[in-house]
Amino acid sequence: MKEIDIENKFYPKLLRNIINPPKTLYLLGNENNLRKKSLSIIGSRNASDYGRKNARIFAKGIAMQGINIVSGMAEGIDSEAHLGAMEVEGSTIAVLGSGFNHIFPHRKVFEDILKHDGTIITEYEPDVEVFSDGFRKRNRIVAGISLGTLVIEAKAKSGTSITAGFARQFERKVFCIPHRMEDEYGKGTNRLLKNGGILVTSILDILRYYDISEIIDSADIEENIEVPKEYRECYERIGKNPISSNQISKLTNKSISEVNTVLTMLELEGFIKSLPGNYFCKKD
Repeated sequence: MKEIDIENKFYPKLLRNIINPPKTLYLLGNENNLRKKSLSIIGSRNASDYGRKNARIFAKGIAMQGINIVSGMAEGIDSEAHLGAMEVEGSTIAVLGSGFNHIFPHRKVFEDILKHDGTIITEYEPDVEVFSDGFRKRNRIVAGISLGTLVIEAKAKSGTSITAGFARQFERKVFCIPHRMEDEYGKGTNRLLKNGGILVTSILDILRYYDISEIIDSADIEENIEVPKEYRECYERIGKNPISSNQISKLTNKSISEVNTVLTMLELEGFIKSLPGNYFCKKD
């Protein structure tokens, strides 16, 4: 465990500038992640399939641009965001609301983050147990360390709205994925959109707001029908009938990790859709 005080070179600059920043961060894992650009992804603990899927898709796409994925390691959207980042070998930061001797709620995700060169931080000493106000205070760090916050889904009454509130208080962007009006998982998200949240349907909608050197060249990517040439070999193997990523890997002689990266980008850009069992088909 490392202790990083507010004057330490690894202490995140954005976090230092918020109201009431933590004086000390306790850290496990890679402290260098604290010096990277970060975006937080948050949402319901009791998440829908729609929410879980999009949390992974956005986390993978953003992490592939060299941006930290920050979340609170809770059930549902938080964990999916961490797992999505790790799936593409990106970096992720989990912020806890307790000390390291009281990991809650996801011991396995906690261990996976450390195995994948990720970072776990808390403002609490190791023996501080889980307590309700700790989560609220944790949320200000999630928002404060990040360039912006992406809300995947939130019910009408949700702790997610607290984090979004901190992001606004700190003058950071709040991005939201739209939901159907009758969807209970999206009532909080749609309310955020009504109150100034930025509607997004792809990672490009988010990345355009920031000057990020790792960003893909997206100036000409809007609703173009033409598939980028670096994706075509994989795309041409996909038809209306489902095909698995393993089959595409064999047909193209590409590694499974390379194929998964291309499939993620094709899905993010709306050319294909994913199906259960890691199968894919072209969109109509």
